[in-house]
Amino acid sequence: MMRIAILGTLIACTGLLQAQRDYDLLDGVMGVVGNEVILLSDLQARQGQILSNRIPYIGDLECVAMEAMLFEKLIVHQAKVDSVEVGEEQVDAALESRIAMFSEQMGGEDKLEEFYGKTIPQIKQEFYEPIKEQLLMQTMQQQLISGIRITPADVQEFYQSIPLDSIPLIDSEVEVAQIMIKPEPRKSEVEKVKQRLEDFRTQVLEGKDFATLAVLYSEDPGSATRGGELGLVGRGRMVPEFEQVAYNLEEGGVSRVFESDFGYHLMQLIERKGEYYNARHILLKPRISALDLDIARQRLDSIRTQIMEDSLTFAQAALNFSDDEGTKNNNGVIINPNTGSVRFPVDELDPQLFLVVDKMEPGDISDPVVMRSLTGEQAYRIVMLRYRSDAHRADLNEDYQLLQTMTRNDRTDEAMKEWTEKTIKSTYIRVDDELQQCPFQREWGLRDD
Repeated sequence: MMRIAILGTLIACTGLLQAQRDYDLLDGVMGVVGNEVILLSDLQARQGQILSNRIPYIGDLECVAMEAMLFEKLIVHQAKVDSVEVGEEQVDAALESRIAMFSEQMGGEDKLEEFYGKTIPQIKQEFYEPIKEQLLMQTMQQQLISGIRITPADVQEFYQSIPLDSIPLIDSEVEVAQIMIKPEPRKSEVEKVKQRLEDFRTQVLEGKDFATLAVLYSEDPGSATRGGELGLVGRGRMVPEFEQVAYNLEEGGVSRVFESDFGYHLMQLIERKGEYYNARHILLKPRISALDLDIARQRLDSIRTQIMEDSLTFAQAALNFSDDEGTKNNNGVIINPNTGSVRFPVDELDPQLFLVVDKMEPGDISDPVVMRSLTGEQAYRIVMLRYRSDAHRADLNEDYQLLQTMTRNDRTDEAMKEWTEKTIKSTYIRVDDELQQCPFQREWGLRDD
């Protein structure tokens, strides 16, 4: 039940606009937790979210949704009692991010406004409080579980407590290392891109609309269709070069041309709210010639030959020659961004990488293969398959990190269960008579004192 509630917190905003549009009803009060109220429309919306997001549940949907909301309202109520706070800037940033996501899904802000029947400012105003409540809930949950520490002994104890038929089945996993050579664009190509951006800057200063230029020319697929606009973002969300420019511009100001790992940019600051800002930018990337790509391939082929002849180890070659900053200091080993582990389930590999390692054996090193880097440029790499496992039941030695996560989840569930039972006893709670017969996992709605 706690997992349904927490997952509901994370996906609630995804279905929030649709839910509010569909359940704009004359509300009745279905429950009260402290000073927090659960309305009929809230309950119906949550049922819709569980179904549309295909969240698994057992039992009556209305009862499951109600208990999840009672749990959430208990957290929100106690957060307010404990004076847990969420800053206005944090709420604004989350709101901007959600509106940008909804707009992108629907094909633009005009489509969102048409669907909802309100302007963007009106939508933001309506959903400010619900999003603030969700952030408050997440902050409170994090505080409640922040003290949980998991030791190796805890993991071993948890593993030994799992019935044999409940030990998870692990798909085939691999460990992969790479050496990447990314050819640098020629100076003439760099100058061409910089001059083009300087021309755009001149046009903007003379009155040309920045957003129009971004739509027509920017090579950032994520923002070009929105006139280069990024939405409200805070520190740490963008690369350092981008942030440095953003925090030094005045509202409405246009930057000089600057470089990042993604290419060359021109930026216009729309607004700043404390540590958050919204900006437009135009991104252009210098072109890499076919000749330069071939030179990179030949260089990698030479490096591979040295490794195969044992005059150089793969790890040494990665450190000395690889242009991939994320792996060169890690023996070339690629880290799974979802888990922080060096292991990848085969079906989670990047498709480009999967095609290379699919038929390799541990210890094999591929020929140079062309790839596209995270920043969008073409490059060449050689790949070493370090490890491959067969599908198997989780093992304490082979799958320690997974079992550590499972142990943490188990301890988190237990801690939240104890907190919930304790807090219910000191909180005024009422549930609508029609829901009193629900087979709740906790003793909700039995207090009217």
